[in-house]
Amino acid sequence: MNFGNPILVTLLSIVAATAGAWIWRHFVSTDARWERRRRRSNTRVSSTAKRPMVRFSVRVPKG
Repeated sequence: MNFGNPILVTLLSIVAATAGAWIWRHFVSTDARWERRRRRSNTRVSSTAKRPMVRFSVRVPKG
C-alpha cells in the first residue's frame, strides 16, 4: 500500500472513523445500554428447569 498518496490515506481514515462511530453508537453508547436493559426486562421469563411449570392464578374464587 502506498501511503504517499494523501487522498487514499484521507479516505481510509474517513472510513475508519465512520466505522468507529457506528460501533460506538450501536454497542457502547448510553442509548444502546438502555435499549438492551429495556429488552431484557420486558421479555418473558423462560425457565431452564426440566420440571413441570407451576402457574399461579390471580383470580381466586370467593368464598
